[in-house]
Parts: sequence; C-alpha cells; structure tokens
Amino acid sequence: MNTEMTNKVMYKKESLPEVVLQAFCEYTSDATATLLAVRELIHEVARGDSEIGQLQETLRWGELSFLTQKPNTGSMIRLAVTKSGKPAVFFHCGTTLIETCRARYSHIFEFEKNRAIVLQLPIEDTAIEIRQCVRLALRYKLDRHSQ
Repeated sequence: MNTEMTNKVMYKKESLPEVVLQAFCEYTSDATATLLAVRELIHEVARGDSEIGQLQETLRWGELSFLTQKPNTGSMIRLAVTKSGKPAVFFHCGTTLIETCRARYSHIFEFEKNRAIVLQLPIEDTAIEIRQCVRLALRYKLDRHSQ
C-alpha cells in the first residue's frame, strides 16, 4: 500500500497506544498498515457522529477492539487477521451486521461466515463502504432502538 491514506497512518511506534502495539505485534507489515488505516477510519466515523461519542480501544481475545463508551450505542468492532492471514474487520456474530453488509456489498467484499469482512487491498478503493459498515456497527443499538 503506497497511497495517501496509508501514508497518513504510518505512525512512529511511540505515537501509538500500547494496546495497538500489542494487538498488531505479530502481523505482517502489510496487514499492520491496512489495519492501522481501518483504525483511522473507525475513529473518523466516531468523530463525525456525536451520538456515537468516544471510543474505547482495548484488547479482546488479543485483538484490537473498539467499544462505544456511551451505553446502548453500538456493537464492538475488532481488527485482526483471518486464519488465512488476511486483514479483516470483525463484528459480533450475534448481530445482523455482517448480514446487512453482505446484502449491500457482496459485490465488493469477501465475508468470513457471520463474523468478518475480509478487506480488499488497497482499502482506499473501498473506504466509503468500510466507513458505512463501521457506522452501522457503532450505531447498532441506537438504530435498533429507534425502529
């Protein structure tokens, strides 16, 4: 990946939170760069929607996870690689998030069961769609309660 978005997230290790370094320490440099770019997209989506509020970055199952700090707002998002080593965005399997994203974007993404969107490289080509799926997850409980 050698585009503007990737350059934007090529942080010095010292500038990344420890939790991010721990999560990505075993990944290839390409997978790490991809997941850091998606991490930035997740934060952009949260900053752009005041109802989502602040995010908490933490480790769940050794993977970088994002939780909304406001209660009853969203569903957890995890960034990791699949068993085959491909970077992916994981959602809680008990939600309809993958089903919804698959219905909208099956022509763009591969999916791993009802758990993950396998990212296509370069992600800049699918950034709009990734943002939409992330937004669905970060607003999952808000949107379900408003229906």
